[in-house]
Amino acid sequence: MQDFHSIIQSRLASQPWKPALGAGLAIALLASLKQIGLFPYLIAPLGASATLVWMVPNSPLARARAVIGGSLISAVIGLGVLTMLSPTPWAIGLAVALAIFAMVVFDILHAPAGAMPLVIGVSHPEPFPFLATLAASTCILVGLGRFYLWLTEPKSGLKRDL
Repeated sequence: MQDFHSIIQSRLASQPWKPALGAGLAIALLASLKQIGLFPYLIAPLGASATLVWMVPNSPLARARAVIGGSLISAVIGLGVLTMLSPTPWAIGLAVALAIFAMVVFDILHAPAGAMPLVIGVSHPEPFPFLATLAASTCILVGLGRFYLWLTEPKSGLKRDL
């Protein structure tokens, strides 16, 4: 069994600062856009999305179409269900279940997107500004993630996925 020092040393050799820095910068940009008033919302599940986009960019959960499409379809379902039924615990649960179902059916599964109905149920956002912010934020996140990977790991073999 390896001792603690050698485990930490091997983990640091894999350069975990690269994805941490990229994800941190992307989230800081989104937060800055909110702070200066260009975005009305800073959407919490995007932190988890950034983790996937930067840490496991070749994962099916980090595909551009999964991050963008999964987030948007989950938000649309969350907004629809919670508008029709009001944000009761059972309605929020139904919205999450329907969002997961839709992501699987359309092959755009993105785990952090499953939280969108929860965010909507708790924060009661205005639908169109929320969806516009989410669309722009996910596109920025994915675009920056792909660009950052191209800069730091030019031979990563990341495939187009839209």
